[in-house]
Amino acid sequence: MTDMVTLIARTAPLERELKTASRTVEEGDITRIGELYFTAYDPGQASDSLEAAIADMSASLAGKYGKFMPKASHVALDETGTIIAAVLVVERAIGDDTPDSPFIFELFTDREFRRRGLAEDLVLATMDTLFNLGHEQVALRVDSNNAAAIALYLSLDFHRWAKEWSADDD
Repeated sequence: MTDMVTLIARTAPLERELKTASRTVEEGDITRIGELYFTAYDPGQASDSLEAAIADMSASLAGKYGKFMPKASHVALDETGTIIAAVLVVERAIGDDTPDSPFIFELFTDREFRRRGLAEDLVLATMDTLFNLGHEQVALRVDSNNAAAIALYLSLDFHRWAKEWSADDD
């Protein structure tokens, strides 16, 4: 079993132009997002099959992890318009052990496009959108052994969240 860490950050408007071509998630993206979800992780980690991964992403966008926020969820596009990375957000994660804020429940990048800043740009786009929608914070969970992801989130001013934490503690 992996040890998951919940992180939280204040939302903020964009302070720089993003390097990544992106747009918000659309209903017609489910199949491609499912394909990307299946191939972005090691075999069997995300789903047992491509069909299961697509079904899981379809269920996710239908509310499996909370009310999906398409305006705050973004996809990165390559030069042909193909989705190569995605960040998926819900209004609030299901369960009592998460902050009462929008929640990034998935962030993944095509293996061929990693280490190019796509994830950073997508999280920044999400933080900007949430800020403009009036949300003060955004949270997520990450495997405590995923050093690259933790480094990314810390660079974006995320910090560990504890149930006792409140917005006034910053």
